[in-house]
Amino acid sequence: MALLLAVFLIVVPSRIRVANAFLAIFLVATAIDISVWFMQGWWIEHPTISSFRPVLAAFQMPFFTGFIWLSCFQERRLRLRDSSHFLPGLFVFCFVVTDTAMSWLRPLLELQYFVYIGLAIFTLWRFDRLLKARFVQRSPSWRWLALLVASSLFAHSLYIVRTVLSPSLPVEVSIALQALAALLVLAITVWIAFQALLSPFLFRGSDRLLVSAARAMSEDSIDERERLVAFMEEQLPYLDPDLSLSRLARRSGIATKKLSGIINLQYGLHFFDFINRYRIDHAKTMLVETDQSVTDIIYASGFNAKSSFNTAFRKHAGMTPSAYRRGHAKK
Repeated sequence: MALLLAVFLIVVPSRIRVANAFLAIFLVATAIDISVWFMQGWWIEHPTISSFRPVLAAFQMPFFTGFIWLSCFQERRLRLRDSSHFLPGLFVFCFVVTDTAMSWLRPLLELQYFVYIGLAIFTLWRFDRLLKARFVQRSPSWRWLALLVASSLFAHSLYIVRTVLSPSLPVEVSIALQALAALLVLAITVWIAFQALLSPFLFRGSDRLLVSAARAMSEDSIDERERLVAFMEEQLPYLDPDLSLSRLARRSGIATKKLSGIINLQYGLHFFDFINRYRIDHAKTMLVETDQSVTDIIYASGFNAKSSFNTAFRKHAGMTPSAYRRGHAKK
């Protein structure tokens, strides 16, 4: 069922082909992963192939949450930074290839699952708030995605209960729990198949409500970004050596979480890299336009330590402050 669904998702004409491809890859990985329940003998006879199953397990949640995220934002292409979500899978792949023991693998996969399912829930929550605030109608696509996430969370919770209690349970009960888990996975797969048959628009076209919500979210982010840029250029808060994320949020009037999201997602920087970029630009101007010593410029630019200034200057300017001053003085 999972493999047939994957083929359908790949070949069906759709405006959300990337999201469909992510769900297809997740279904294939899941099918291979759970096949050990009824093909254990085959996997034992092929130990080399079997050793790569953990790699598939490490890729499952990035593709699942990627499908949720791409469906909500109705994205049609990936960005370069999205590739970072596949690093855990590549990390596990390196350990498998080098035949290194991975006693930490199960805790890592559990942590990965809850991080990504949390991200999926947060994404759906953001869209739910926006949809309720701006639209009277409820999005059928959002409802289906929410049910899919809830099903995943329920199935995984059952798996954890079985894993934790298995050593203390009779063999018959343990087998019954595994059978129940298998039936649950089958039920979810069949349910997805029925969604494809009864509501084909979920996989073929874009949801206008989600498109509108994503556009509104993007416009809000752009407005907040412009507001942040104006505040940084007019008020020069980066000259405060004790500036923190919460202090900048309070002074700019932008919520802390929103501010952190703008800096991380819009600029692709951490908070201190973002602030240091402004500080270094300020220092560059002072190096060229004034005769103040480098030490004075350090503190005038918002830094409180020479070492951190030199490190930041080399990172952003590619040279030392003295070399920058000499190079521009010659011009």
